[in-house]
Amino acid sequence: FEKEEKEFRKKFKFEGEIQVMYQVTAACSKKASGRDLAVQVGEILDVISNSESDKLICRNKEGKYNDIYDDIGDGKLSKY
Repeated sequence: FEKEEKEFRKKFKFEGEIQVMYQVTAACSKKASGRDLAVQVGEILDVISNSESDKLICRNKEGKYNDIYDDIGDGKLSKY
């Protein structure tokens, strides 16, 4: 996952240790588009940061990092 982490740090200008704030489970699927991470129903995502008021920076089980809109969190993300 070293390559993905390097790309993440460059894209989001992220410095310091990557720490998981919490995990969420997607209750709906979303296709990848632009900077958004593709998610599948039931997929567990690590939330790294709240990048904007309506987006979260997440990491999936494949080690890929990207934004997801919290609209899939509007009753569609379950927080652990």
